[in-house]
Amino acid sequence: MSGWMRGVAAGLAGLAATEAVAAALRSRSFIDAAGQLVVDTGPLPLVERTVQVLKTADKPVIRAVVAGTVLAAGGLLGRVQRRPMRDLAAVAAAAALGGTVSLRRAADSTAGAAGVHQRRAAGLTAGAGLLTALGVLAVPSVAAPAAIGGGAVLAAGMIAQSRHRTRHDTRTATRSLRVDRPLPPAVDGAEDWPGVSPLLTPLERFYVTDVNMRPPVVDMRRWRLAVSGAVAAPLSLTYDELIDLGIVEFDAALVCIHNRLGWDRLGNARWLGIPLRRLLATAQPDPAGSVLVTRAVDGWEASLPVQLLDELDGYVILGMAGRPLTAAHGFPARVFVPGLYGQYTGAKWLTELRVQTEPNRDYWLPRGWPRGPVRVRPLSRIDAPSDHALVAAGETDIVGVAWAPPGGVAAVHVAVDDQPWIPAELAAELASAAWRRWRARIALTPGGHRVRVRCIARDGTVQDATPRPPFPTGASGHHTITVTAR
Repeated sequence: MSGWMRGVAAGLAGLAATEAVAAALRSRSFIDAAGQLVVDTGPLPLVERTVQVLKTADKPVIRAVVAGTVLAAGGLLGRVQRRPMRDLAAVAAAAALGGTVSLRRAADSTAGAAGVHQRRAAGLTAGAGLLTALGVLAVPSVAAPAAIGGGAVLAAGMIAQSRHRTRHDTRTATRSLRVDRPLPPAVDGAEDWPGVSPLLTPLERFYVTDVNMRPPVVDMRRWRLAVSGAVAAPLSLTYDELIDLGIVEFDAALVCIHNRLGWDRLGNARWLGIPLRRLLATAQPDPAGSVLVTRAVDGWEASLPVQLLDELDGYVILGMAGRPLTAAHGFPARVFVPGLYGQYTGAKWLTELRVQTEPNRDYWLPRGWPRGPVRVRPLSRIDAPSDHALVAAGETDIVGVAWAPPGGVAAVHVAVDDQPWIPAELAAELASAAWRRWRARIALTPGGHRVRVRCIARDGTVQDATPRPPFPTGASGHHTITVTAR
């Protein structure tokens, strides 16, 4: 086997060893940790372009790039003349880097022994990769089986990671998330409109996007929600104690700021949560406290102006679709303020609400995003027919959804080609912060047509017609499809 191939085999075996040890120790995957470093430090234009092109495939691709980089580095090392001390120094440096990367943004909600475990696990993981890679480089005869075995282990691990959603043990939620006044069944009269989105987005189809390669694992034996900072009565609440504060149920659309025209990076859900006003009132914030920092278990932070909560309803969310949050959606708790884009609404995997008298250095600020908060733009989407569809000439139903949280949608208009806007039929409003389904019956002559949609918010705001990308304050323009009538 050539030196280059032996180097690649060493990289494969070393990566497989780190992933296997990390899995055995329930520690952080090196590939995920290195991918996280790319996400946290990548230039904003590159990140935005990646989101636009890869959509939900971004994280599997980042993992593949990390693995490919390690293998390429191994191949280069394998091509140079064998010198044991140089090999040891190179692989040791890689192991040290791997250990350092694996400890970045490690969960800080479990201090003490858990922190020591994280450090030991990262060291053992990096050490396993070092020893395995050195062994393959030093003993040429093991390179081929190491490449085959390492490749199989690594491929299986990456496939599992790409499909993985860390599961939490719902037995840690010792009591059900019951509400005193449950909402009536969600119906709006559009249940028989073919092709329109469900009124409530099924949980398995509800979009998931965040900067984490995988959801952090939260130790519920140690987890507490702290309300701290400039408050007279600091709180440290268990999951059950949060429930005791009283859960309310409400319907609202959650919208990602990266949602482009026609995309589905938003969802409509029935949420279960505790009003932020109630939590803050219990903690008695200092009148000078102007900023509420929401902190995740891995140290991610985003802040909200305290005064904003006098205008908008904010919640600590414990559940959606009638059950506790999944890990991917932020178990055990997340912050949600209907009317703000997802990255500005607050942290998932919440562990602290901190009142401050000065601005906070939020995660998004060094990456070029405005301080915010950034409010959701009124927008609409055509669900059916699909773009470039072939339809029958004559009367055709165009259906879709529109949203303008928190005030609600007052009207939806549809236009064909350059003809005037015509009003669409609106389904009943589920809630002002939820999306609203609509239908327009239009007459299409044979040939190609362009169909556009816009919405008007209840406060009179007309959907902005100027096409803009998501950065920095959310996409705008009219979702437009082309259809051919025969």
